Amino acid sequence: MLKLIRTTIATAIFGTTIAIAGAVVAEGFSVSPTSLTVPAGGQQTTLTVESSGAGETLGQVRVMRWLRDGGQNKLIPTRDVVASPPALRMRENQEITIRLIRTATTPVTGQECYRVLVDQLPGPRERDDGVRFMLRHSVPLCFLS
Repeated sequence: MLKLIRTTIATAIFGTTIAIAGAVVAEGFSVSPTSLTVPAGGQQTTLTVESSGAGETLGQVRVMRWLRDGGQNKLIPTRDVVASPPALRMRENQEITIRLIRTATTPVTGQECYRVLVDQLPGPRERDDGVRFMLRHSVPLCFLS
């Protein structure tokens, strides 16, 4: 009798797991390269974003100043580096090149580091009964003197 109860419970758990897995929609994008370094005198670089999955993917690109303070990472909003385009609307398997431009007029001393945040945004849903994962890529960007 105990064996029958265990089998019934295991079957119910397995069936629930399959039902949940069938409702997961994992659409998103990838970025490359995963780290950017701009040599002395350089003011710009590029980042490639490629959509994956079916349907439209929406996203945004932001640049934050990246500082280490007492072993802690700090991200501070900045306009010293801008991303173009800052908003993404990508079709299935589309690739977009993002230009990252240092607009600050002061010269780089030593190393000036930023994080490029590429966020997936919620888009139109084809089904309301699924779990959707939103992705964030955080790419280090350093300008050298």
